[in-house]
Amino acid sequence: MHARDALILSPDRLSAEMNCLLWVLRSLKDLRLETVSIGFAVTFQVESRGSNKVATEIAKSVLRDGQLQSYLALGGPSWLHDLIQTEVALVDS
Repeated sequence: MHARDALILSPDRLSAEMNCLLWVLRSLKDLRLETVSIGFAVTFQVESRGSNKVATEIAKSVLRDGQLQSYLALGGPSWLHDLIQTEVALVDS
């Protein structure tokens, strides 16, 4: 069982870990193993409320405007584009 190839190129560590977990789950299914325990360590980092203003403003607008379906799929409102450009400029500077 240990000789299965799990080498996948990943852009970052989180992607590599998620790919590894998917590989494990697929392998277990392929091997028809039904009772298995998997340990997985996760680390969380607390961010300030203002560190992701785009997500905060989207959430506020959904609650305020009663959006039941994603308006982002339609391109989103103009204020959102302006906010994203502002955050990009801050990151680039």
